Amino acid sequence: MAEGGTFGSASDLLVRKIVQKRKERGLSLEEVGEITRIKRNHLESIESGNLDFLPAVYVYAFLKEYALALEVADEELFENCREELGIPSDAKIQQEAEMAASGQQESQSNRMAELLDAFTSRGGTLQPAFIVGGGVVLLVALLAVAFFLFTARPADESGDPLSGGARDLAAVAEPQDSLVEAAAAPDTLKEEPPDPEASLVVKQQEWAANTSFLPESSSSPYGKVLVVRIVEDLTWVKVIADDGDREYPGGEFKAGEVHRYEAKRKFWVNIGRPSFVELYVNGEKVPPMRKRTVVLGDE
Repeated sequence: MAEGGTFGSASDLLVRKIVQKRKERGLSLEEVGEITRIKRNHLESIESGNLDFLPAVYVYAFLKEYALALEVADEELFENCREELGIPSDAKIQQEAEMAASGQQESQSNRMAELLDAFTSRGGTLQPAFIVGGGVVLLVALLAVAFFLFTARPADESGDPLSGGARDLAAVAEPQDSLVEAAAAPDTLKEEPPDPEASLVVKQQEWAANTSFLPESSSSPYGKVLVVRIVEDLTWVKVIADDGDREYPGGEFKAGEVHRYEAKRKFWVNIGRPSFVELYVNGEKVPPMRKRTVVLGDE
């Protein structure tokens, strides 16, 4: 392998197969780039054996995408490359997710046991102090309600039919000059600017209320907004904007998390478990992903 390619013989063999297949089909790197949506300099790095131009997970994704585009499909070779690059398999990700979920359940069970021990005696019954304390609190609450009822303001005995609460209601019913003037001159009231996201279907969902699905302003250079919503535990998510011009930190995300990304033209998205996420580009829901890697946006 050329200098800079340190990932072993499996990746070296796959690169040789890719180069041979491209030449057999008479394709240029520009033509391959149009098919795969991978930048020419990345394709050149792959063919030269320089596989450290991006983090390993992205190099592997580009390498596999390039191979599948040229119909170089060798699952065993793909798995060997994955192992050499240190990328966990789907089975390992599933195992780690199950272990994490099991750990959360055990932690919750231990917490419940601690709380139960705090309210029970060694014999397993409720402590008398707890029972007495609860009774005292209930008695105090009842006394407070009774005091409020018996000390309420008595009715006005002046004979005025508009005394007390009736007088207050009449005052509310009477037209106020300021309100009449405001109604007569509605053009003096300041109108709120319309919400550009009000028409988005996704904004009708409760989870989307505090999420911005559109660019910050019409003058923003970042005209593409990607929102990723995790609907099931756990999955890996990584997003790169505009062919590497802007790289967002990836990680394992839990159900309920919502993440927002910006790009000028397009996104490169890698999802560990595509069925565990929902994607929205400028408020429009993206159809479910069929692959773990997808490109969203314009060229």
